[in-house]
Amino acid sequence: MERFSACRPYRLLKCIVVYIFIIAGTGLLLCSCTSTIDVSRIKDDVTRILEKKLYRSEDYVIYKLPDEATPSELAEKFLGDKNKSWVIKEANPGIPFSKGRSIVIPLKDKNKGGIYEDGFQTIPILTYHRFSDKCNSPLCMPANVFEKQMKYLKEKDYHVVTPEELLAFLEYRQGLPRKSVLISMDDGYRSVYSIAYPILKKYGFTATIFIYTSFVGVSGMAVTWDQLKKLKEEGFTIGSHTVFHTDLTKKKEGETENEFLARVKRELFDSKKIIDKKLGQDTFIFAYPFGHYDQPTIRLAREAGYKIAMSVNRGGNPFFANPLSLKRDQVLKRDLSIFKSRLITFNKLSLK
Repeated sequence: MERFSACRPYRLLKCIVVYIFIIAGTGLLLCSCTSTIDVSRIKDDVTRILEKKLYRSEDYVIYKLPDEATPSELAEKFLGDKNKSWVIKEANPGIPFSKGRSIVIPLKDKNKGGIYEDGFQTIPILTYHRFSDKCNSPLCMPANVFEKQMKYLKEKDYHVVTPEELLAFLEYRQGLPRKSVLISMDDGYRSVYSIAYPILKKYGFTATIFIYTSFVGVSGMAVTWDQLKKLKEEGFTIGSHTVFHTDLTKKKEGETENEFLARVKRELFDSKKIIDKKLGQDTFIFAYPFGHYDQPTIRLAREAGYKIAMSVNRGGNPFFANPLSLKRDQVLKRDLSIFKSRLITFNKLSLK
């Protein structure tokens, strides 16, 4: 069955037929007792395989549906995780999951880096700040526009991934759906909880919230620790955005080099300690204030224990991107066509 591993899932049934013919042909060369191929026997073998409700190799399962089923049900049954329904959908493009259909179920992750002969996968990260019914700043996203954007993601079958899933992809441990995107929100405005959260929940999405700890709970504009705990319970990720939201690449007036580095270190280390204590977690994700970073900042972020850190440089993130200088697209315009242009999930490049 090792020969099947090189076959694309949607060609697997054809590969089985070819493989049987190869075996039959090889057997004839080694056996002098006959000089003709027993076509009827080979047809019977193929028929028996295709009629079975279940055929399993180390790499794939071919399952003949006894009844109508959903990809989520099949993922839970064969992969142990209903959230991996995308694996089954991508292996059976355009095939209805109806009674009597033979479905290919990959058992191994064969493309952890999203590399194809015509290019490679990239993960766009969308960035928001605050939300309102009426906005007068580019950093504010109207609630009705945000809902249209999330509706578009849902209707076009985009998968909103978590930072843990993104990290596994960047470390070449786990593949992601071909249309994956991560949603992030900076600073910790209360409108993230009161406006964005209900909309995200409506469409089954979560987001990563980057907070600077000195802002939490200080006014009616800021999210509270209790609200952050609720968001975390709902599957949201809470990351650090420093303590005071200061540029980590610029000295203050009169500041020595040692004083500057000590301040940057406090911003990175202390914010993580505060969030860890308040939310009972090991904070592993960070967003550079203003998106500014340099090599000393990256080094200190790594020392603080962050595994992912993000800028606001535009572009997507392939698996070989530096996890401590990821790109993000700030969603500042309200035109849906511009929003769509930020959703580039594939970089075309001939790898033949």
